[in-house]
Amino acid sequence: MVRAAYYVRTDPEHTLPPREEQIASVEEYIGKMGYQQVASYEDLEAPGKLLYHKPALKEAINNIKEEEDWDVLVVAQVRCISDDETAIHELVHKFSLYGNRIESPERSWEELLSAMKDYRRAMARR
Repeated sequence: MVRAAYYVRTDPEHTLPPREEQIASVEEYIGKMGYQQVASYEDLEAPGKLLYHKPALKEAINNIKEEEDWDVLVVAQVRCISDDETAIHELVHKFSLYGNRIESPERSWEELLSAMKDYRRAMARR
């Protein structure tokens, strides 16, 4: 069985869905996929861009590096991770290196991985 964690972030500007809505979305997705939920991470009222300014996300990253408690991190929307595409690509790359993945009801791991690879190729050509 695939072990899953979820990540929720709300922002000070209230541009992201409310916490309760995000939790309902990720729990529904986890159930639909048949995953076992084993962890949750929440950064409430966290600014949007930098990954390492989000303590719960930092904890999730450390988990994939050290404890390996879960296989997939589910988010309601990818923009709940960061407002910055470069930061999202960085996180997808990091997860791919450790054999973990990120999924959301709106974007699959394959879509995220493909976008990250396209981004890295474009940066290499510069």
